[in-house]
Amino acid sequence: MTIGELLIASAITLTLMGTVLGLTAPLQRMFETQPEYADMHQRLRAAIDALAKDLLAAAPPVMPYRAGLRKDDPSAGVFYRPDAITLVPMPWDLGGGAHTYYLKSDPLTGTGQLMRYDGGETDLPLTDHVAGLAFAYFDAGGAALAPETLQDGPWFPNGSDINRFDTDLLKIRRVRVMLRVQAAAPALRRMLPDRTITFDVAPRNANRE
Repeated sequence: MTIGELLIASAITLTLMGTVLGLTAPLQRMFETQPEYADMHQRLRAAIDALAKDLLAAAPPVMPYRAGLRKDDPSAGVFYRPDAITLVPMPWDLGGGAHTYYLKSDPLTGTGQLMRYDGGETDLPLTDHVAGLAFAYFDAGGAALAPETLQDGPWFPNGSDINRFDTDLLKIRRVRVMLRVQAAAPALRRMLPDRTITFDVAPRNANRE
C-alpha cells in the first residue's frame, strides 16, 4: 500500500466517523431532552387542571390578589397583583374553601413555583420551575378590565371594612391565564425552550343571569 492510498483511506475513515458522530449527537440530545419535555407538559397539565377547576366553580368576586389569614394583601393595602388570584367557591360547593394561586419567585435560581394557598395555614407548591404567571380580566362584552379600575374603588361594603373589595371586580366574566414553565435542569434550558400556555375560563357562577 502506497502512502497516497493510505492517506486516501484515512480521509475516508475520518469522513465516515465525522458523519456518524454528527448523527449521534442530535440523537443523544433528543434522548436527554425527551423526559424533561414530557415532565414540562405534565407540570402544565397539573396546573391547568387545578386552575380551571377552581375558576369554573368560583363565586363573584374573583379577587386579583392574595387573601387569607397569612400575608393578606388587602391588609397591606394591596388590591391588585398581576401574578395572583383568589377564588372563593359558592356556599353550596362542597369542594372546600378559598384558593389563592400566585407565583413565588426565587431570585437565586431565577425560577419560581406556582403556589396554592387555602386562606388559612396551608401554603404549598403546586408546580415547580415556573418562569411566568399572569392573569387578565374581561367583562361581559369581552373588553379587558384595566388593572387600575380594579383597585381604585368604589368599595364594598365600604372603604374602611377589612374585607372590602373594589365593586368593579363584580364585572369580571372571564379570566385569562398565562403560565410558562421551564426545564428543571439549567443545562437543558439551552436546548429545550420554555413552554407557555394561555387559556380563558369563564366562571360559571359569575355568568349566571
